[in-house]
Amino acid sequence: MERFPLKRIVIPLIIVVLIFAFGVMNTMAAEKIKVGDTRYWVGTKMEVIKVGDTEGHVVQVTESKGVDVRSKNLAVASNTWDLVKGTGTMFGYTTMMEPDGKPTRFLKQEGKAIGFLSPEGKHMISGEGTWTMVKGVGEWQGATGGGTWKMKTVSPGIFVMDWEGELVKP
Repeated sequence: MERFPLKRIVIPLIIVVLIFAFGVMNTMAAEKIKVGDTRYWVGTKMEVIKVGDTEGHVVQVTESKGVDVRSKNLAVASNTWDLVKGTGTMFGYTTMMEPDGKPTRFLKQEGKAIGFLSPEGKHMISGEGTWTMVKGVGEWQGATGGGTWKMKTVSPGIFVMDWEGELVKP
């Protein structure tokens, strides 16, 4: 008659407990950080290509440079816009930098834009969308997360954007 196989039960049980404990400790070590600011953008480059299928349909490739009001962080965005009379969709990438220009985060964004005329007859745009973390550098290495943004034209070529979200540092 075989005695109770203690080793067959205890050893796998210890392994399962250890795996669970390390998994919980790793999850507890992750730091959730609320982020957000107001950013002023200046358009620095723009290429407009007429599509020709519908009146006012263009594809724009733009570069904008910005600064966050509170943190003083810098940003450079490259975006592609698919617009009909100023309204449509966009997607692109942003490089976030410390005030000294050192890159910290690389983001991907997408959203919708609505074009309109100001009371003075100037072309204006507002928009909103989402952003996600693509890659972090330095203290942000391995971070994940994302959030939302809303922007509007202040004057031609100058935009203000409010953004917020949550990042998780490992």
